[in-house]
Amino acid sequence: MRVAAKRPLAVTVRTARPGEAVPPAGDADIAYARTTDPDGAFVARDAEGRVLGLACAAVREDALLLIALDVGAAHRGSGVGLALLTAVRAYGSARGARSLEVLAPDESSALAFFLRAGLSLRTLVLGMEAEPVPAAPQPVAALAAVGPGAPLSGWIAALDRETRGFARPRDWGHRAAGGHVVSLKRGGRPVALGAWDEGTRETALGPIAAKTPEAAADILSMLAARFHGTRLSLALPVEARVLLLAAGALGFRAVSTRVLLTDRRRGDLRRYAGGGGRFF
Repeated sequence: MRVAAKRPLAVTVRTARPGEAVPPAGDADIAYARTTDPDGAFVARDAEGRVLGLACAAVREDALLLIALDVGAAHRGSGVGLALLTAVRAYGSARGARSLEVLAPDESSALAFFLRAGLSLRTLVLGMEAEPVPAAPQPVAALAAVGPGAPLSGWIAALDRETRGFARPRDWGHRAAGGHVVSLKRGGRPVALGAWDEGTRETALGPIAAKTPEAAADILSMLAARFHGTRLSLALPVEARVLLLAAGALGFRAVSTRVLLTDRRRGDLRRYAGGGGRFF
């Protein structure tokens, strides 16, 4: 049976005001993006002022990250999502962004929407979890703390560019300020960078960025050993074969699959791991 298309709505999109809700409420990545990029949140309303949908984006160097786009179920298919995406893209262009990235929601309609909007598959992202294992920790003396005063715009930024092209809402500086970033050095030179986020129920390992896939696997093992006895989570691209093998050996198992979409292919994801359920 053919379903008739909905009539387009008269939609007005504007920048969200401070404190105006952008779902999902309580999301740490959205909260941080709005703190560092407050003009990247948008609200769509109809002619009577009712909220139809919301979006949140952040510009990181020349990458525009669409972190959330939510349209009320009753208004989907009426042009609201496209109006929000158009506003987000215009904002990114004005800020100098040259590419758009989005981790698509686990819904076929959302994936179809972004594909129609001109985005293409960058990679599949596996959400992985490991139950607490009461094993003796491995030596972690090779890991050096990266403090807030470290040159985060130097080799760390270069490593980011190689692996993810700067596309991440939570900067290394944000994690370093909490003392949650370490580096792995060999011959006195850093070869990998790893971070974590300790929650009440689990510790999210990552992001991890490294000069080689083997160095990424090594720092993953060391980070996991640091939190032995703790439930762990991780996000890995499917092409990171060495990291996937290392994660499997540590007891991680895939619990979800999501699609990372982009309009410009960038970065070397063989040497990168995301933090928890997020990949940015």
